[in-house]
Amino acid sequence: MKFFQGFLKILIITTLSISVSSCSQPDQDSADSPSAASITTAEAEIRNLSDEFTVSSEVTAYKRVYVASRISGVIEEVNFEEGEYVNRGDIMARLDVREQEVNLRRANTALNEAEDVYRRTESLFEQDAVAEAEYLSAKRALEQAETEVERLKLLVEYGEIKAPISGVVTARLVEMGNNVSANERMFTIADLDLLVTRPGVSELNLAGLEESQHVDVRLDVYPDVIYPGTIRRIFPAVDALTRLFTVEVELIQEDHLPAIRPGYLARVRFAADDRQEVITVPSEAVYLLNGESYLFVLSQDETSVSLTPVEVGVQRDGFAEIRDGLEAGMKVAASNLEALEDSAHVQVVGTFRRHGFRN
Repeated sequence: MKFFQGFLKILIITTLSISVSSCSQPDQDSADSPSAASITTAEAEIRNLSDEFTVSSEVTAYKRVYVASRISGVIEEVNFEEGEYVNRGDIMARLDVREQEVNLRRANTALNEAEDVYRRTESLFEQDAVAEAEYLSAKRALEQAETEVERLKLLVEYGEIKAPISGVVTARLVEMGNNVSANERMFTIADLDLLVTRPGVSELNLAGLEESQHVDVRLDVYPDVIYPGTIRRIFPAVDALTRLFTVEVELIQEDHLPAIRPGYLARVRFAADDRQEVITVPSEAVYLLNGESYLFVLSQDETSVSLTPVEVGVQRDGFAEIRDGLEAGMKVAASNLEALEDSAHVQVVGTFRRHGFRN
């Protein structure tokens, strides 16, 4: 009897175990359903995807004049030195022209005599008292005397070295008492109201540049300061030696920035393809399907994605420009795209990081 009661207990326990196992089988089948795809995400951000390059060149004054002596002589007066401002027409130096003045007085005397001879000869010629050849000879002598006076007046006038433009004296190459020859350089005058730099640009980068385009300029002397500049003109022909096109950039001097001086080395940053403040995502996030571009955009709770068509612009530095279909701040899948489809469940395992490119 005791044996029968023990056997009955074992039979009841076994039956209950089978029943419990049978009831829990549907939950086990549910756990075996496909799991969510693991992805990393990237946020759509505003970036500068302009095609930029930097070229260095020296700062120069747009108007720079070399003042030279037109005659030879000894300098007896120097009125300006480096750093001083001159107005157009100011006498910067004087040469000793006493010899030219003596010659001018002699020439004036000869001119008076030639005028007297011409008047007497003209009167006699009108009375048919002299031949026409004698009259013409007197006339030519008068013209030659007048020409000589004008030449000597110019030589005396050239003794005053005058400023051809208004500006700042950037170089004085002579001192009082020096003997200068004709066409010898004496001063350099620069108009500092308009400063430019003229870097050479490759023809491959020239297509995206145009006049009046804004550029950023840094000077080596002030490396942390960005000066505004504009492209003033692009030279029409390539330099035969460097095979580069000269691009003239006007530097804009603002009162709150350190002063720019000729001779500074400038580094000009050009944007051949200007694409500032565009919406971007990593290039890996763009999914191509039947020749069209898509993004897998995350839901707000980041548990699923939706396949969204977008218009892609340039792809540069590891990022793609999104022209339409996405707003800044939205998150997209950036990895494991092959395992995704529209409305797929996902599991975010990390954030996509791009290293080695522009920020």
